[in-house]
Amino acid sequence: MDPLPPAIFAAWEQMVIDPSHVAFYPDNGWAIAGFGIVPEIVEDPQTEAVTVLGTDVILRATPTAYSWSTSDDTALSIGATGKGTEDNALKFARNQHRATISVTTTWEGHYSLDGGSTWREAPGEATTASAPVEIHVLAPRVRLVDCDLEGRCGSGRAAPKTTFTLTDPDADGVDNHTIPSDQIEDYLDTRERDRAWRHSERVDLTDR
Repeated sequence: MDPLPPAIFAAWEQMVIDPSHVAFYPDNGWAIAGFGIVPEIVEDPQTEAVTVLGTDVILRATPTAYSWSTSDDTALSIGATGKGTEDNALKFARNQHRATISVTTTWEGHYSLDGGSTWREAPGEATTASAPVEIHVLAPRVRLVDCDLEGRCGSGRAAPKTTFTLTDPDADGVDNHTIPSDQIEDYLDTRERDRAWRHSERVDLTDR
């Protein structure tokens, strides 16, 4: 029995595979609950040159499937293209909150003995787990206002200094997705009670 293939298979099982890089569309750092967010991964197979029993071998790991999950208990499986669609998106609970998204990638293995000209299958699969990504989920609602865009209000009162926007739904002048995750619950609770939130720290979830 040729000892080389089993040794190559063992090397494939020990191959270090970098986790997939997570991307989303739209990539704002926030999402709208009713629309969700479309995941996307674009990556090439990963290779590693090794020497097995004195033979030069190239190992290759190719992604075959991506399994997404969220802290809202939403799951989504995408094939080897790694691309979702607007009809195949991660959805979220219909309330404002901070959600965590995770992805596990499944890889198949091959090896080459001629510098990559031809490839042979290596048995078994490997999986990697990417670092979780946090998304701020917004749940817009209709609000009645009596002021126009030029600040003229039907009540005769001065227009408020800040207005309701998609990312600032409580009109306190703070884009809610910039609040750090360890403070978001306190912030949302404070604003729900119509009190001013005093902490000055902000983050940018688009810088991931």
